Amino acid sequence: MAQSQQPDRRKLRRMPAANLALEWRPRKGLFGRFRPAAGFDFTRQGLSMVVNGQYLLKEGDAVELRAQLSMEAGVLDLDKLIAKVCNLRHSGQDQQIAGLQFDFTASRAMKSDQVKAQLGRIEGILERSEKLRLRIQPLEAFGVGD
Repeated sequence: MAQSQQPDRRKLRRMPAANLALEWRPRKGLFGRFRPAAGFDFTRQGLSMVVNGQYLLKEGDAVELRAQLSMEAGVLDLDKLIAKVCNLRHSGQDQQIAGLQFDFTASRAMKSDQVKAQLGRIEGILERSEKLRLRIQPLEAFGVGD
């Protein structure tokens, strides 16, 4: 996949979302089915996800998301997240990488402090997980911990 040379416009550094499962659907229809997507990275302001090419998105589209963060201690679920597509890249494997920004004005649920706190919690968990992975990684290169 070719990386574009555009400068990073993000306000906050994004964390890898290795344990983040996502489902999405267009916000247009009332009864649209949720489709799976792979979480690519995550912040409390938005995320990016890899979408199968048969479900193409356009910039400006509104989507509803379900997010599930799996951890050893349990699972953290968030439903009814509303986001807008703000960036799209196509990969060579008939997939899109969609950059989404959460729309905190879209619904009563999105305006709640609980949703904002849960998004911040997910970001914190992913950040700590990434720091641990980076600390352990050099040891694994030398065969320690196998």
